Amino acid sequence: MQIDMRSGKEDGYDAITVSPHKFTGGPGAPGILLMRKSLYRLGKRPPSTCGGGTVAYVNGFNEEDTLYHDNIEEREQGGTPPILGNIRCALAFWVKESMGTTFIKQREDMYMKQAIRNLSSHTNVKILGDNKHDKGATLLGKPLDGSFVVKLLNDLFGIQARGGCACAGPYGHLLLDVNAELSLEIRDAILKGYNGLKPGWTRLSLCYTMSDEEVEYILSAIGFLARFGHRFLSLYDFDWHTGNWKFSHERFTCVVSCKKTNNQCNKLMQVTIPVSKEKYSERERFRHYLDAAKALCYFLPSSPLPRRPPADIDSSLVFFRV
Repeated sequence: MQIDMRSGKEDGYDAITVSPHKFTGGPGAPGILLMRKSLYRLGKRPPSTCGGGTVAYVNGFNEEDTLYHDNIEEREQGGTPPILGNIRCALAFWVKESMGTTFIKQREDMYMKQAIRNLSSHTNVKILGDNKHDKGATLLGKPLDGSFVVKLLNDLFGIQARGGCACAGPYGHLLLDVNAELSLEIRDAILKGYNGLKPGWTRLSLCYTMSDEEVEYILSAIGFLARFGHRFLSLYDFDWHTGNWKFSHERFTCVVSCKKTNNQCNKLMQVTIPVSKEKYSERERFRHYLDAAKALCYFLPSSPLPRRPPADIDSSLVFFRV
């Protein structure tokens, strides 16, 4: 979106915060606070956070005689400034301005419509939030854990995403229909150390810099997991205390060696060998990864046995398949 503070106008913003680390190239950049100078009321007093670089002169006999810099940015940036982060922040804005907000919005809108249209066709995908394509869906009574889907996207397809509730717990309660009573029950379980019970979802971004092939690949990967993701539960261990999913080499070896013939195993190994960027196009590499995931999928049980939660956990608090 275009940022316009409307400085000096009656309907202008008093202050605005921006998170540049969400921009393309922005991870590692500091946050930004823009505000009217008239709102700063500490000009005659020490800054809100004192530190190196905020002081113009120190009187060693009376701290009330200490002089601080007049420049607000200097006064309020105690300690070593994040020089590299500031440069990264400036470059992120430079990229944004160079591309233009109109172009960025057009690309993002196009990819969003494509994603909703594609994912809405999968009965095992639930799109959270206010959209007309929202479909409620479950997989054998319970969905997959959002963090498990994130793990599979990474391990099978090299796609990085995030699990959890997007730094918005109350909003998550609303989206997932968690009422006050249920919220307290989850809280009690977490107090016992079972952070893995925290409800959430899978989230990822379709950036305007992505190629059409990349977006198509990501949506195909999600569609594959919507159909077959539950089969991979048999290859992972779940930590109830941390919520982490960890690939088990022992489980993999056992499944492959016990279920199929040597000829089938050799075929699997051939299709799962990484492919070279120099020899294959982007589309060919994406197709290879999808084929490898499908080949592995058919080695796995179609309905893996569910795990039992720890004895002191109410099974009704486990909202996902384990």
